[in-house]
Amino acid sequence: MIRVLSVISDLNFGGGENRLFHVARTIDTNRFDHTVVTLYPADHALRSQCGSMRRQFADAGVRVHDLGVPHPAGARGPRIVRLTNTATTLAAAIQKLRRLIISSRADVVDAHLETALYTAVPAAVSAGVPVSITLYSELDLWKILDSRSIRQILFPPIRRLNLRRCSAIITDAKIRATELARYIGGSPPPLHVIANGVRLDKPSRSRSEVLRDFGIPEDTRATILGQVAGLVPFKGQAVLLEAARRIIDGGHDVYVLCVGYERQGPTYPQQLRRQAEELGIAHRVRIHGYPGSIADVWNVIDVHVHPSSIDSLPNAIIEAMSLGKPAVVSSVGAIPDHVEHGRTGLVVPPDDPGALAQALMQVLGDSGGDHPPGGRLLREHDRDALQAPCASALTGRDDGEPAAGQVHHGHGRRRIPGARSRRCAGAQGSPRPGRHRASERGGANPARRCVRRPGPHL
Repeated sequence: MIRVLSVISDLNFGGGENRLFHVARTIDTNRFDHTVVTLYPADHALRSQCGSMRRQFADAGVRVHDLGVPHPAGARGPRIVRLTNTATTLAAAIQKLRRLIISSRADVVDAHLETALYTAVPAAVSAGVPVSITLYSELDLWKILDSRSIRQILFPPIRRLNLRRCSAIITDAKIRATELARYIGGSPPPLHVIANGVRLDKPSRSRSEVLRDFGIPEDTRATILGQVAGLVPFKGQAVLLEAARRIIDGGHDVYVLCVGYERQGPTYPQQLRRQAEELGIAHRVRIHGYPGSIADVWNVIDVHVHPSSIDSLPNAIIEAMSLGKPAVVSSVGAIPDHVEHGRTGLVVPPDDPGALAQALMQVLGDSGGDHPPGGRLLREHDRDALQAPCASALTGRDDGEPAAGQVHHGHGRRRIPGARSRRCAGAQGSPRPGRHRASERGGANPARRCVRRPGPHL
């Protein structure tokens, strides 16, 4: 039995947390003794703002251990005071993690996201235990964060040091692995590209109930344009609102539904609501978190929109594809590798509301371009097309060139214990090809048939 500790700062709603959830609930318990370790207590003050996946972990029977380290966001005062508080918090987390690693006799530490890079990695190394780190779009985010403060002096050397101390680095896209290898420099640890996978449960509530919760008429015939993402500027909700104004001005009957929790405080969600008011579309815009099953949300979304400016391979895109949702997404990260423009979705430049509006109107049946209407974009949503990225991770075969710094797909030549279970989780999502191809069956306007209000998808 291999003892694995998966370390993450907290179980908020987010892509990284969702990936860990899929790993934890599908791991082979006959081979792995698995525990998820969170740094912060279950009842810290930011929980209500960020949402929580703790109920999902509990319902799935996942063992979660809270270290109970006070959240540094609670600190007040000058910047030097806040920095000192953060450093103290990280040091306390390292000490507690080291003691837990030793007392639990862990064989592998599986660290997730940035905070774990600063805490779980040094704790595992000091305890003499191999450690992996899973990262996604952190490099792009660091460029933004480090440009604003003393972080640009303090953090890069610490990150590179801790990354070099890892036994393996895991990410979800080849482009991210290449960027990480370049960032680390020299001879980085093996980098493993393991595509995200999804396993959606059936909706727990009816479509009409969920619409009512979002303040949308239950009997609406409007098309629901939906985005599922954290409420942060780089996810592009502001771009979606600007595009929505053009769509509504063009006479289209739509609602815009942005589902997610704030990540950086209430300022950005408030800005989005003010923007909707100024654009004159507030009556058609809903910005909400949803504490229940994400399958409930997908059951009310007719067209999936994901106009982010920073991303890797979002779970939301894979979930939407698995359900046969027409998709309009941005050309960032690994998204263009998985959504082929004109076949499995429409891909537009980031931060371009005009291009986004034009693509959405094309999906809504107002196509004036060379590409087919939105309904026909689903013809490639079959099992082979969607599972190809996961298959390459499972078999270790890929036609592309490896990224710099020993990038491996699936079974790399150095494999850490527990990696196999993560790959299995990556292959969980399987679409229903019959439903996806239904949009090609006759009729004058497949896009309209594609975005009609369906019943449960699963």
